[in-house]
Amino acid sequence: MARATAAETSDRIDALQGMILEGELNTACLTFARQQWGISRAQGYKLLKRAWSQIKDDVDETGIDRLELLAWSIQTLMSAAGQAKQQKNPGAVVACIKQLDWMTGLGINSVSGSSSQRRR
Repeated sequence: MARATAAETSDRIDALQGMILEGELNTACLTFARQQWGISRAQGYKLLKRAWSQIKDDVDETGIDRLELLAWSIQTLMSAAGQAKQQKNPGAVVACIKQLDWMTGLGINSVSGSSSQRRR
């Protein structure tokens, strides 16, 4: 099998990046790459790593800070919880709330220190 050109490799990395950003798991991305492009597992991992690096670089280049990212994440989770509620999906609502609790540190389980320290 012929080696991919630089342009083909770039397109493959972009495709995997898109899949990752759409919420696909690494395993699904790897399976797609192997089936679509007929590459080895090792080569699939290399492309996947480059896709993740590209995502990191894109985030770093925007200059977004942690508070901006947290605000966006909270808004997105609140929207998802609203959709889940409209669809009468209590499990998804609870999952969104649990994630918000973890991200914001508002819940009792988010307090630092052991439970004995909290009782003092």
